[in-house]
Amino acid sequence: MKGTLIIVGGGVNRSEEEIFSLFIEKAGGVDSKIAFIVTASGEGPDELFRSYRQDFAKLGFPEENLSLIPLYAQHVKDERGFNAMTGDFEGLEQSLDGVNGVWFTGGDQYFTNRCLLRPDGSDTKLLARLREIYQNGGVIGGSSAGAAIMSRAMIGNGNNRGVLASDEILDYSDYDALCEIENPCQPLVLDKGLGFFKEGVVDQHFDKRPRLLRLIKACISNREGQRIGYAVSEDTALIYDNGHISVVGSSSIYIADCRNAKETGRGCFEGVMLSAIQRGDSLNLPEMNFHFASKISAEKEGYHPDYVNNGIINSPSFDKMIDERLLRAEDSSMYIDSKDRRFVKGAVVYDVEGTTWLCVLKYSRSEKTEGYMGTRASFTGVGLDICSKIVET
Repeated sequence: MKGTLIIVGGGVNRSEEEIFSLFIEKAGGVDSKIAFIVTASGEGPDELFRSYRQDFAKLGFPEENLSLIPLYAQHVKDERGFNAMTGDFEGLEQSLDGVNGVWFTGGDQYFTNRCLLRPDGSDTKLLARLREIYQNGGVIGGSSAGAAIMSRAMIGNGNNRGVLASDEILDYSDYDALCEIENPCQPLVLDKGLGFFKEGVVDQHFDKRPRLLRLIKACISNREGQRIGYAVSEDTALIYDNGHISVVGSSSIYIADCRNAKETGRGCFEGVMLSAIQRGDSLNLPEMNFHFASKISAEKEGYHPDYVNNGIINSPSFDKMIDERLLRAEDSSMYIDSKDRRFVKGAVVYDVEGTTWLCVLKYSRSEKTEGYMGTRASFTGVGLDICSKIVET
């Protein structure tokens, strides 16, 4: 039976003990062996490993059962002066003998892609051994860049402004040159991930960084045909176990279902179905059956005027908007479109290379929309259309 994936959105602080305790449990407890792959960090592998050893020691895990896989970015060497450079290094896969849990650290997923996949996209020997660990019931976890590498179609870089500024880039071939340019409008870069999570595209830092447009664009444009995006917030973990997704941590996981969506212009999308789950909620795949910890409040909210400023994920106003203006709004207080759908409008403005763009987000509800307000807004069945246009040059 397959094991467990623990996919963390980065920025772990309040939930660190909870997430790592679960990782240790899934690996088999304190008598198990756990390995760290710090390839994405791009620097200081020994120092980073020592930090993780201290964190795990606080949880009662013996330091002698932790190991560092000596595979780093090409410009990095450890304190011994060594770097295996590639997952095909002779005998490197044997460093995973007896290991039942592997943790990928954050940094830049580019380095992990280059070290664990061959130029033709096939598995190196080390990656093949990692797949054996997972297939035999082990746990694979990772945070930030260590989360991004989990999906088959991998987001390598980009932000919302980059989607508005330029076309997507479908491989890493010019990535080194791209990194030398200081550009606040980072273009969307897509390449191949390690593919442990086969259900869709993984994104991270989602409640803190402007990435909704990039996630939708990634789902529509990737070469792997993965049309559903799973975006994990900071200090939060997506737990994937035999087709079942649950949440650990302080924030939310957002799901952008783009199977019936289309791109109608730069930064313009129609037909996205948006969902969000938090601690206590769960999702069963592939049926996309959501189970919520609570129900929507019976108390209705009345009239609200016009657009919600910054009504987009990663804005503090987002959850309140979904709760009050969509889930609990009186019909008479909402906009209504030509398809007889009730909706609320959010707006966000971006400076894109000296040009001002206005993105209008239309969140609609139907008889299939459900959700509630807990720590955050949990919901499913929310339609999302986005219209982006230049308003000033």
